[in-house]
Amino acid sequence: MEALIQALTNLWKEWQLRGLVLLSLIFQTILIVVGNRRKYSNQFLLRFAVWVAYLAAENVATMALGIISKGPGDASDNGELDANIELHVLWAPFLLLHLGGPDTITAYSLEDNELWLRHLLELALQTGVAFYTFIMAWRGSHLSVLSSLMVFVGLSKYVERTWVLRSASSEQIKGSMIAHPDLTSNINPNLLKEYDVKREEGHNVIPNRVIDIQLPIEALAASEENSISETNQLLKAYGLLQIFKGIFVNLLLNSRDRDTSLAIFQNLSFEKAFQVVEMELAFMYDLLYTKASVVYSCWGLILRCINLSLTCIVLVLFSLADDKHKYKKADLVITFLLLVVAIALDIYAALVILFSDWTFVWLSLHRRTSILKTITCIQLFKNPRWSNSMAQNNLLSFALREKPMIYDPMLSEVKPHLCHRVLKFFKFLDVVEKLEKERYVTKEVIPDSLKQCIFKHLKEKRKVQATVHDTIDVGRQKYAVEIHGHGELKWSMEKGFDERVLIWHIATDICYCLEESREADQAIQSKREMSILLSRYMLHLLVNYPSMLPAGVGDIIIEDTCTEVKNFCTPDKPKNKIDACNRLVNAATGTELLGERYRARKSMLSSGYSLAKTLNEIPNKEEKWSLIADTWVEMLAHAATHCEGSQHRQQLRRGGQLLTHVWLLMAHLGLTDHFQIPQPRDITRLTAK
Repeated sequence: MEALIQALTNLWKEWQLRGLVLLSLIFQTILIVVGNRRKYSNQFLLRFAVWVAYLAAENVATMALGIISKGPGDASDNGELDANIELHVLWAPFLLLHLGGPDTITAYSLEDNELWLRHLLELALQTGVAFYTFIMAWRGSHLSVLSSLMVFVGLSKYVERTWVLRSASSEQIKGSMIAHPDLTSNINPNLLKEYDVKREEGHNVIPNRVIDIQLPIEALAASEENSISETNQLLKAYGLLQIFKGIFVNLLLNSRDRDTSLAIFQNLSFEKAFQVVEMELAFMYDLLYTKASVVYSCWGLILRCINLSLTCIVLVLFSLADDKHKYKKADLVITFLLLVVAIALDIYAALVILFSDWTFVWLSLHRRTSILKTITCIQLFKNPRWSNSMAQNNLLSFALREKPMIYDPMLSEVKPHLCHRVLKFFKFLDVVEKLEKERYVTKEVIPDSLKQCIFKHLKEKRKVQATVHDTIDVGRQKYAVEIHGHGELKWSMEKGFDERVLIWHIATDICYCLEESREADQAIQSKREMSILLSRYMLHLLVNYPSMLPAGVGDIIIEDTCTEVKNFCTPDKPKNKIDACNRLVNAATGTELLGERYRARKSMLSSGYSLAKTLNEIPNKEEKWSLIADTWVEMLAHAATHCEGSQHRQQLRRGGQLLTHVWLLMAHLGLTDHFQIPQPRDITRLTAK
């Protein structure tokens, strides 16, 4: 037994550093390959893998760097250093390189950007450890020279990451957007001289104020929308982002910014409008979560060329060295692996840069048309800019637990065992509940008909606002139920927003089930599908992301409503959701009334089926579904304007949200409260009498 323990101890001492270095290399490969896919994928497993790799990569590299730093202290009395320890010192710069992270991900969440000072402290500490190790191991050999070259590569990457984290913090974004106007910039330099001359000539000089009205820039929207190429769309998106990225950190814009945006979007179709917004948000994701702010700069490109060249030089010189026999074979393999993988990842990163939207924008701005056409022809890959999907959640499915968690049968079978306690522990940490919510979420591609309906609604809202100077009056417009001539439904729109969502979700689900087996023409079918998609999407936000919606008591009313659904179905458990819908349909049509004993204090079930009953009494089906669809679009727009910019920034790393796209589109149309009261520019003019 002692021999086995000793063997395992020796094995651990020999392979702990190697294992950590290899593990760090694996994590870096995962991050650079899949780190950027969060922009267009909302898969839970992908986000979980990136989260694990992101957190573990830094800790593993730090541990390995600490182990390497102890090596030079083992030097013999005559000053000679073990050859393998000297080779291990060469690994230290690679760990700095790993701590610098790949270009495709610098921050997992917004909090990482806000804590850039913590990363700066870590940079100082880890760099100090690396330099201590490098100096203590310096022997003037060729390996020491190669290590010095790689120290520059690793340190530049690490400093670059810290700088990017600082640049992506909310305070820095605000600082970059807030202009510091020169109060004398609008004054004619000859104005004062002219004033003095006129006074000396005996004229009575009176300064007057001239108001300069800023008109929309029509030139930006002069071309026909059908002739606008994707590159021109990218240029528009890039230009607009320079103005509108301030609203992500709750800054106010001026009226000229609004007029500029309106001049562009008023002449776009819904496809082009959503495409421009999609491009803007993709650029914003890159600025917040990747090294885009540095990578696509002149110095960033130069630094990458230098680092790649130095790594290749180190690989060649190390390969040509004739004293490699001094090192252990495993250490040699790991060293070559570090060098080759570093070069391969740099080449992959270069390809990502080459085929990115940022490159197309840069080439277009600098009129490199031939290069742009060449890259377009040989483009090897093109990733989506966002998921283009909307999550769906159904109250009945969630309340009836149609998909029971695996721990339920396991708890009944393994109660005496340790597994039972482990599962109970995870349930106590709410891990099980979060996974359970995730299992009831489905994804649906956003249809073009829904985008068209949203864009049409927003443009009509803009026309109404154009006649009102006070933007506060926009919120006093009539509800969709009133516009459609059904004022008796106004009660459902005067409740809290979370209650409104639940009531209309229940009513929409009941109406959808009633007509599920009936044939309908294409127009009605399109409205039905849009209604149910928005209904389940808004419920998903209420259940999983309530912070994106106006404040309320969503958790309480959801729990009480689910309890009432369970109690309603308890006497005779329904076979499935369709059976449960039929029972609610019967309650809505009055053949089976819900008793008072089923009604919870905050439940919205009775209000939901009452609304469904009223909606089903509308004889014209097209009118009914148009009313329901318009009401959901109205609530979507209302939720978008009441969601803070920080929440929208956070959702970019989860594949994006339709709500975020609607919010930015509304901002471009001047429908949000991000604009200051228009203040005309003053120009001084002298009048001599």
